[in-house]
Amino acid sequence: MAQSGRPLPILIRHFFSRIFDRDSISPQGEPEAGLAQVLGLLATPSAFFVLLFRLAWLTGWNLVVVRFYFISFSLILMGFLMVFTWNDLLPDRRDYLILTPLPLRARTILTAKMLSLGMLLGVFLTAINLFSTIFWPGIDERPTLFNVISSHLLAVVAAGLFSAFALASIQGLLMTCLSGSALRTASLVVQTLLMGLLVLLLFITPILGPLLPDLIKSGNRWVYAFPGYWFAGVYEHLRPATHDPMLLNLGRVGFQALGVAIGVFFLTYLPGYHRHARAALETAQPNPAGPGFLRRALSALVNRLLLRTPVERAVFHFIGETITRSSKHRLFLAAYGGLGAAMGISTFVNGKAGLLELPLTLSFILVSGLRAAFNFPAELPANWAFQLSETNESGMYHRATRKWIVVCAIVPLFTLLAPAEFYLFPVPTALFHLSYGLTLTVLLVEIMFAGFRKVPFTCAYFPGKVNLTGLAAIYFLGFTAYSGLMAKLEAMLLTEPSAAVAFFISAWCLSALLLYVRRNRAGLTYDDPPDPAVRTLGLSGAPHE
Repeated sequence: MAQSGRPLPILIRHFFSRIFDRDSISPQGEPEAGLAQVLGLLATPSAFFVLLFRLAWLTGWNLVVVRFYFISFSLILMGFLMVFTWNDLLPDRRDYLILTPLPLRARTILTAKMLSLGMLLGVFLTAINLFSTIFWPGIDERPTLFNVISSHLLAVVAAGLFSAFALASIQGLLMTCLSGSALRTASLVVQTLLMGLLVLLLFITPILGPLLPDLIKSGNRWVYAFPGYWFAGVYEHLRPATHDPMLLNLGRVGFQALGVAIGVFFLTYLPGYHRHARAALETAQPNPAGPGFLRRALSALVNRLLLRTPVERAVFHFIGETITRSSKHRLFLAAYGGLGAAMGISTFVNGKAGLLELPLTLSFILVSGLRAAFNFPAELPANWAFQLSETNESGMYHRATRKWIVVCAIVPLFTLLAPAEFYLFPVPTALFHLSYGLTLTVLLVEIMFAGFRKVPFTCAYFPGKVNLTGLAAIYFLGFTAYSGLMAKLEAMLLTEPSAAVAFFISAWCLSALLLYVRRNRAGLTYDDPPDPAVRTLGLSGAPHE
């Protein structure tokens, strides 16, 4: 019996270390360093904000709102953790192929997997909430120190555990109801949607916090829609600040939700884990080159109408297939999608001016997100295929990239916006809005990709070379000045037809000029040169006479 338990610690370390052995955590292959950086990054915001709020004396509803911020922070970040480790929650085919022939019980493997995930939750919950718990007595300075610390710790940990078990339960339900390719497809879709939703919640949390007192005082039932509010009620049960009956009722909902999430996890995930493990061993790996009839028909149509050369077709479909199959790129773009949704909500509530800014804001986020995603390699060693087949006319590669952006990103975006435009505005005005937004977006693509001399996803990337200050300034101007100024210009052009005609002509001429200048650039980049290991002062030249 003792001998059978020896492999357990080894398996726990194996599963735990594999979670961080990923390019998304440490591109340079140092998972331990990547883990330390991630934990430090997660610990910083709570420490900063708890020290900031110590400057104010908080009581009553003000204290409830501040509690909500820390609860929501714990809930959302634990959700991010579960989304990033989504594939690690499912049985791993490689592990089972290696471990099953060994004299190990399936129960031992499952126990090690669960304990490694439990360790993961514990490490991240500690990092997220450690400093806020330590310094919290400075915000809630009532005499009972132990009750102050324990109440805060229990509330934020309960919120984080609910988020973790709820997302794991979603996957358990998927495993229970689906199997094979249907499970894989549904899992990818749900993972991507959850990433976008969590980013959206992260950015609208500062809006949701001040709304809590008003929603409760008015008896608005929408207060039950967000789990962060439930655990603000849980905190109220542990340490009352207002004694409000509706807030206490929200706490009861939070206790029940945590119990339901844990129960659903054990009822669906554990049985589904064994069933899915057997299916993973018995089922052949999916064939990646098997698109459906509709997808083949659309590809054939695009090839015939837009892609004139084999190079353009190769690059165009390479971009689409990479985004479809690469988890890290899909999650990266989903994060931009959640940011776009949050920005869209903030602009939409600004009335007519916000409606003019909405397409511009969303298009800016879309183009900038693709520009950033294209820099990250998918399978870097595979870029030899493009290096061997590269032709002298690099313009074909650039044209294919821009055609993909227009066909697969910009056109779908404005197609989704079109019904709202025609519903909210007269037909001529809606047509002008759509034409104006499309024109500006195409011009924005030409400007943002002016120095992009790569095939997307094929160039080595060194994060340290990025100027974060300059990048932050560009995004700040894009989210504020670009959409605001362009919306004002659009409002002016609506009343000046001649100026509108001049604008469209100028914009398309500028796009053509940028296209012509880029066409004359030779060669593609496959290696982003790193900073030199030794910097010199450039004093080795010939002395001046």
